[in-house]
Amino acid sequence: MAIKLHQLRALVAVADHGTIVGASRALFVSQPAVTKAIRELESDIGMSLFGRSVNGVALTRTGESLLRHARLIVGELGRAEQQMAMERGAQEGRVTIGVTPLAALTLLPDAYARFRLDMPHITVEFLEFHATKLQDRLRQGSLDFALAAATESSADSSIECSELLSYPLAFAVRANGALANASSLADLCDVEWVHSDTTDDYPQFVADLFNRQGLPVPSRITRCTSQSLMYSLALSIDAVMAWASHTLELVNSTGHMKRLDFVETSRTARLHLMQREGAIHTRPADYFIRCIREAALM
Repeated sequence: MAIKLHQLRALVAVADHGTIVGASRALFVSQPAVTKAIRELESDIGMSLFGRSVNGVALTRTGESLLRHARLIVGELGRAEQQMAMERGAQEGRVTIGVTPLAALTLLPDAYARFRLDMPHITVEFLEFHATKLQDRLRQGSLDFALAAATESSADSSIECSELLSYPLAFAVRANGALANASSLADLCDVEWVHSDTTDDYPQFVADLFNRQGLPVPSRITRCTSQSLMYSLALSIDAVMAWASHTLELVNSTGHMKRLDFVETSRTARLHLMQREGAIHTRPADYFIRCIREAALM
């Protein structure tokens, strides 16, 4: 059995687009060519990769297993092709970066501004996902690297995770709202708590905060990973909003929010650089990482 590259590209394209038609358009080949590649691949491995679904085609368990390897191979080859093109003097290339919300309001803008000055022709794509999804994408090779906020670094040995910055957690309410006069946790038992933590740890953190003082735990704990929506909510509803302290300073430049300094916590938001173990970066990706590390030292 010898799996061929065009077969793996067809597998990835069909999985991404859900149909043979979509895959053929993405690959700029005919539909029969995609169908032939998939059938030859299934024949070579002796197992079915796709089954029919109401929306087109769906991967079998075997297909899902092979797809993980296919994504990595196709992605790495694409990076190798980009690097060789740059070695020949080409200015174009692509960097795909995964992010969680904290990265967008901390060091990423400064790092991107520096990167753009030196590499104006490189295509950059930012994709926002939950930290777990970012790790999946890194393993598959569809991201060059990721910037993710987490309470602790990844325990996955296939992902290299290094802390860049940490920010104490801060809490705020609308300055002109009903909660502006709150002076203790007892005033916040029956209100909504909104956070952007992409892990599942925050509800337990809030519970521990109230349990330590023998108070009833708030029943409404809302996750909002959209920073723009979270800011809009902070100005529109009476709720306790949890921010990284640096982020709160940025979004509260107009003074519309009141910080609740009586809510004490040792919890911090940590921003990590995440990379696949052993990943070989293209020159633009490597330079972008350097810009990020330098921005973290400023």
